[in-house]
Amino acid sequence: MWPYEEILARHIKDVVADLCLVEASIFVSYIYKNLQSNIDALVASSTELAFKEGTLYYAHGADMSFEWGKSPAVVLDMEFVHHLTTVFFKIVLHGFYVGIAIQRVLVSEKSGCEALDLETFARALSDARLSPVG
Repeated sequence: MWPYEEILARHIKDVVADLCLVEASIFVSYIYKNLQSNIDALVASSTELAFKEGTLYYAHGADMSFEWGKSPAVVLDMEFVHHLTTVFFKIVLHGFYVGIAIQRVLVSEKSGCEALDLETFARALSDARLSPVG
């Protein structure tokens, strides 16, 4: 999945950066209290200036983990939906790092050639953005 994750990360880096501005304790509180709509609102406000409506959104699944003496880690289930592809992935927000982990990529018309499928994937992400990736 690495090439797909690299392309996805490049296209959503501004969204992830915006989510990093949210205090971890807020996410932890919302996850603990199962306030899915509150998490959805945070994610929606982070995506609305970068992506067309309904293309990148919170998939109503979140988790948190704690290690003694370290910042909590928050994991958000996400979906990217476009007529060319659908991607199920997780955003990991930690005090020392952030990351994404793709669970599944569905390409509407698989070519059998990974390079062409990657190009379709990148084209779908670019088309879904409101402004080009900088």
